[in-house]
Amino acid sequence: MCVLRLCTTAMLVAFLPFSAAFAQTVQVTLHDGSIEPTVIESTKGQEVRISVQNRGTTVHNLVIPDFYVFTQNLQPGGQVNVKFTPDKTGTFPFYSDKKGIPESGMRGSVHVR
Repeated sequence: MCVLRLCTTAMLVAFLPFSAAFAQTVQVTLHDGSIEPTVIESTKGQEVRISVQNRGTTVHNLVIPDFYVFTQNLQPGGQVNVKFTPDKTGTFPFYSDKKGIPESGMRGSVHVR
């Protein structure tokens, strides 16, 4: 039974896409006037999972337009999980916006190698 379970697990891992088997997890915290971290390092083709938390006193969101990431507006204390897989290399902006305009000080970048 143990050998069967081990073989099944090995086959599952072998057939999972690279991005799902080795996803990168990042915690992003939104504050009033800042985002932590300001830089997310990632690898082309590797899934990025982001846990977004609003620790501010007003509504915030997270937008990574180059990878079509647009969270809902998060109330203070709100949290959401998002994921994407970078399909290109370079440096790409992220931010929190209000009515389509990035909030002051609430910017960062995703560096994809």
